[in-house]
Amino acid sequence: MKFQMKSNSILICSVLMLGVSISMFAQDKKEGNIQNEDIILEKERKIVLQPQISRNFEPLNEIENTQKGRKMRYEFIERKWEANSNAWLTTSIIQPREGDELVSSYGPKFKNLIKVGAGNYGHTLLNGHFGFNTKENQFQGIYINHDANRRGPVSLGNSSRSENEAKVYSKTFTGNYFLDGQISIKRTANNFYGRTEESFTNFPNVKDLEITFNRFNYSGSISNAKKDAKFDYIASSGLTYLTNNYTSKEWIWESKLQGILHVNDNFSAYLTGEMNMSENTFDKVNNRRELYRIKPTFLYKNNRFTIIGGFNIVNEKDQVAILNKTRLFPLLKVDFKPTDFLHVFLGLGGETYFNSYNQFSNENIWLAPRVAPNLQNTTQSSTIYGGVKGSNERNLDFELKFGYAEYNNLALLVNSKIDSTHFEILYSNTDVQKTAKVFNMSGQVNYQTFDKVLSILKYDFNTYQELTVDKPFHRPMMNLSFTNSITFKDKIIVSPDVFYLSGLYGYQPSTEQSIQMPDIIDLNLKVNYLITKKFNISVSANNLLGKNYQRYLNYNNQGLNYTVGVAYSF
Repeated sequence: MKFQMKSNSILICSVLMLGVSISMFAQDKKEGNIQNEDIILEKERKIVLQPQISRNFEPLNEIENTQKGRKMRYEFIERKWEANSNAWLTTSIIQPREGDELVSSYGPKFKNLIKVGAGNYGHTLLNGHFGFNTKENQFQGIYINHDANRRGPVSLGNSSRSENEAKVYSKTFTGNYFLDGQISIKRTANNFYGRTEESFTNFPNVKDLEITFNRFNYSGSISNAKKDAKFDYIASSGLTYLTNNYTSKEWIWESKLQGILHVNDNFSAYLTGEMNMSENTFDKVNNRRELYRIKPTFLYKNNRFTIIGGFNIVNEKDQVAILNKTRLFPLLKVDFKPTDFLHVFLGLGGETYFNSYNQFSNENIWLAPRVAPNLQNTTQSSTIYGGVKGSNERNLDFELKFGYAEYNNLALLVNSKIDSTHFEILYSNTDVQKTAKVFNMSGQVNYQTFDKVLSILKYDFNTYQELTVDKPFHRPMMNLSFTNSITFKDKIIVSPDVFYLSGLYGYQPSTEQSIQMPDIIDLNLKVNYLITKKFNISVSANNLLGKNYQRYLNYNNQGLNYTVGVAYSF
């Protein structure tokens, strides 16, 4: 009850913060670029208040248009796509498609866009963005999205799905700081259809199969906007409230502060503070969980070397488990630059990851609603990694990385013994004396030529040893993706993609046996035709091979599916 009262207070404060971000106005206008990086806060800033809506109306994997004034920055931090510091489940290519994002660095800039689409499996799509400049230094926007299938891969309507979202946001820039805030409401509905055809006769009402999630989210941030400030900072906070149709509830409050003190050209001091707090409720059973992190580090760099050293101090609390534990992990990162375009890096450290019902239900939409009392954090007791990365400074970037890590409470998702259509969390290596050994090799190559061709190749390979369960259930051994965007005469954009997963294992509760699942290969193609600068038509086809593969045991994916869409920007 105390936490609920606190949560209501947090919600009220958060809404007030958003109101402040909308109402504040500029003292003077400067240009810069706000980047919420883990370690590096870029000095060369360019504040973008108005969204840049792409001509093809979809993101190109968040790859910047770096050909213009291109200069690669490898100050130290690993890329965001760093593969497996923590080997989480990968579900993005198998889960039903998400609504189109409207922000991209490509194409003309428009404030408003409406897109409608339809396809087989009874697919309907509607999303839109509406932007407003109330003042020169402010931008507000509204984003709506509807994405649904009336029919699914099995038993028609019994495997239908829907996703609906509404979001409002505000951005305010002054000469001293940048404010960013948003509020969103999202509802997803799916069915537990991972069963034999005959068993559907026991459910005369499809609603009896349904699992729905309602998510309310607020997030806001304030960051320094001065270009050459000695002290740089980003402070952010967010609140998520999750409910489902099985009376499960979860509050999550997350806050983070990152600060950098630039002592001189060679030396900087960093401090990161983080708080995660949640309360889960199911059948009047509450579980309050907290995690606090403080990470002081120091950076030294010269023309050839960059060295970061420090500590990661983590305290976690769990009401049900009666846990109050603090861990200290040493951190060391070394980057050596033998040439201007090549870096060799090495690092070690450790981490505790805050697991939540919201996180797992996003990764697997068929998660059992009764997992809340079973939530535990995952501890990466130690890790060491190294590799090379670089760029030819024109059109090619690359990274190759090798890593080894040890985990306690490694979270795996398996079919439930109570109901095999539901998935439960199974923790491997709960005994701190016996850790799971994970070996990882990952790599990425980016290729880009003058906005005409953008290709991204990613590779991720993992082996698991000394698990206290039979297999690393539903974690692929190999994950390969090759995504592309090719532009012809500034009118036609062709996007062929290939995804490949292998080494998947599931658990069949009826036989208590591990099952090796078939490899997954998914071929997708999208073609956008830019009729005018404001009018666009697109055709997308997914799973061109028509395979009803399973990312999760017993759940077939859609076969060949296509969508025709029309978009208008203004």
